[in-house]
Amino acid sequence: MMVAKTVLVALLTFFLVCGFFIGIGYMFEIQSLMFSFYEETPTGFTAGGSVLSFILGLICSFFVGNFYHKKMTH
Repeated sequence: MMVAKTVLVALLTFFLVCGFFIGIGYMFEIQSLMFSFYEETPTGFTAGGSVLSFILGLICSFFVGNFYHKKMTH
């Protein structure tokens, strides 16, 4: 049961951090934090976007998950 809670905390942290950075990216128009699956252009469409928010979310969820697990075991 404790492993499930650790995974849930890490997953929740991932979504919150990703949402926070993507929101900041769109609010202040920071291209390196924005994520768009596709954009229509006059010549067609382009797919892509920055994955920096997701990388930061993974890093934060790793550290928060480990911290939570160590705190619960001691």
